[in-house]
Amino acid sequence: MAATGLLLLAMVPAHPGAARAQDRMELHLVLALDVSASVNDEEFDLQRTGTARAFRDPAVATAIAQAPGGIAVTIVQWSSVTLQALGLDWVRLDTPGSTAAYADTVATMPRRLEGGGTMIHSGLDFAARMLDSAPGTARRRVIDLSGNGETDDPERLRESRDRLVRNGVVINALAIEELNYKNLTNYYHKHVVGGPGAFVITADEFEDVSTAMKAKLLREIRGRALSMRQPLPPATLDYASMPPSLSSPASSSK
Repeated sequence: MAATGLLLLAMVPAHPGAARAQDRMELHLVLALDVSASVNDEEFDLQRTGTARAFRDPAVATAIAQAPGGIAVTIVQWSSVTLQALGLDWVRLDTPGSTAAYADTVATMPRRLEGGGTMIHSGLDFAARMLDSAPGTARRRVIDLSGNGETDDPERLRESRDRLVRNGVVINALAIEELNYKNLTNYYHKHVVGGPGAFVITADEFEDVSTAMKAKLLREIRGRALSMRQPLPPATLDYASMPPSLSSPASSSK
């Protein structure tokens, strides 16, 4: 009996929270890329390759490796209310090697959707659903929306943004200005971003996405403005008030 008791004790973890701590990371990050009708295939490729180059940057890889527990990232593609898709599912990054491999995956990510309107609120709602399926837990949850135009439904955008911020999600944005939207950065500041430390990074055109994405990733991963915040509870998003017509990430990616 004594030997059996010792065996059982050996099987019990000395620290029950150790396994949970291993699943704890610094950041859950959803990258939401605009694939509406205003984004042609060449411009989508510039978003895709620009994002891949940002992850290949040594400064970004170092920031990820230094983040406690690493980060988890997923990419979604957004457009109209019924046109939302999973670009790449959740991946946990915590070493330069895993980040480099992810950059290669991003570089070959296909465009899942063609055309559609600019329903920013639907992109945010879809990204929020992805946060609910993130692996482990994270101290911070961020939606990182990239786009080149204003929303087609301002009221629904305001409702979605405010709801997500109330639930502890930070929304940042990358404004791709181009010729027709020289005030898009100000628009995103006023109507899209929200939460403690939220910010907008500007790309003057699609060719500048790589540089802008690098700056945005570094700021999000390091989280300077949020370093003293308390941990956020996982999966506390209020889905009850989301549009019933919005499909789940799993079904929309098929």
